[in-house]
Amino acid sequence: MRVKGMIKRFVASAAALAAVTSGIVAATSSPAAAASTSCKTVYLDNGGYWWSFVRPKMWVPICYNGSSVWQSGNVTSGVDTTVYVLDGIYWSGTYNNGGSWLGAGLNYRVSVPGTGSFSCASRWTINAWGNKTSFDRGC
Repeated sequence: MRVKGMIKRFVASAAALAAVTSGIVAATSSPAAAASTSCKTVYLDNGGYWWSFVRPKMWVPICYNGSSVWQSGNVTSGVDTTVYVLDGIYWSGTYNNGGSWLGAGLNYRVSVPGTGSFSCASRWTINAWGNKTSFDRGC
């Protein structure tokens, strides 16, 4: 009988220790998980070069938490031109969704009437804090 009582106390102590330990582990989650999530729409343009003949732009709804960034809605894109004519946008979207950075871009074609046309693949990078960190016009 005495051994049975000791075993019951040991099992109860082990269960209590497991409950306390798991509570401690849950209370010490990683800083990334503890960060709050913010959402906004980022306006991406050609870096302020308003005098350029070809000016790509995008509005990308995102959410971010300091360690990850992801698209949270539909993107809107366009290309303003002077002298050139926009022949069409063939792709517009994001990539690396949920990573420490989000890529955004659009592929399009512009032309100068009577002289020829060319393709562009404009790209932007947005960091995990929701800020634009790079731009490449791509043409």
